[in-house]
Formats: sequence, C-alpha cells, structure tokens
Amino acid sequence: MKISVRFHKALSLFAALSFFAACMVSCSKTYKDIELKDISIEKVNVSSLKSVDAVLNMVVDNPAVQKFKVQNIRGTVYQKGEKVATFSSSDVVNLEPKKVSESKIKVRVTLESTIGFLESLTEDKGLKLKNYTLDISADVTSGILTFPYSKKGMEVGSMLKSDKFKDF
Repeated sequence: MKISVRFHKALSLFAALSFFAACMVSCSKTYKDIELKDISIEKVNVSSLKSVDAVLNMVVDNPAVQKFKVQNIRGTVYQKGEKVATFSSSDVVNLEPKKVSESKIKVRVTLESTIGFLESLTEDKGLKLKNYTLDISADVTSGILTFPYSKKGMEVGSMLKSDKFKDF
C-alpha cells in the first residue's frame, strides 16, 4: 500500500510539473515574436560604381524574456520585382529582453548592374524609391541556438526620414 501511495504522489507531482512547464512554454515569447518595427537609411556614401556604403537605423521589438543577438544581416533590393542589388552587414545587434531597441548598422550594398541602375535613373528622371522593395534576413542567436529571421516586401521609400537621394 505504501508503494502505491508514493507512486501516486510522484505521478501527481510529475503531472503538475508537466502542466506548469507546458504553460510556461506556451505563454512565453520566443525569437518568432521578434519584430522589425522600423528601418531607416541614415547615411549613404558611394564607394564605387558598383557599391554603396550605408548606415541603417533599425528599431526592433524583443518581447521575449531572453536576450538575442542578430547577425549575418543580408538582403536583396528589387525594382518593380526585379533584383537590382544585394547588401550585407558584419555588425552584430544585441536585443535586450522585453525591450524595443534601436541600433545602427553599417551595410555594403552591391549593385547587380551599374549600367541598369544608371539607365533606370535616366528613364525615371531620378530615383523613384516607391518602385523599390527590400527583403531582409538574418540569424538570431540565443546561447548556442541559431534561428532564421526574414521579412519580405518592405517598401524602400518608407524607410527614409528625409529624401537622402534628392540630388541623385
């Protein structure tokens, strides 16, 4: 009889702990809840006919209770659905738990075709940013675990606080 009482208590304790763990996991926020709230272009420098260096200001919400690092940031720029440039950054962004953070990162933008880009400038009589969209991806790490993050179809024109390309 003593064995069955102990077994029953152990089983009850295991069930209670399992229920508590399931509630904690289902109620907690994870890397999937990280949201890129805003991205803006702070600074642009033409470094060659094929590449541009830029500084992006990113606002990211991390509602999770753990700290994350964002690294291997890369992306593709499209003009009317056609790939015109790629970019990447070696900067690492730290996301503090339960916080909206703002970070500046340096990126190198490489044009697919300098001639195509120059042609679009002359055809459009200037750079019309409403025709450009951006896909961005990165690796989000927490400890030894790494998770993919991506956001597609962001409008480049909405990223500018002021028109940095007005003289292009």
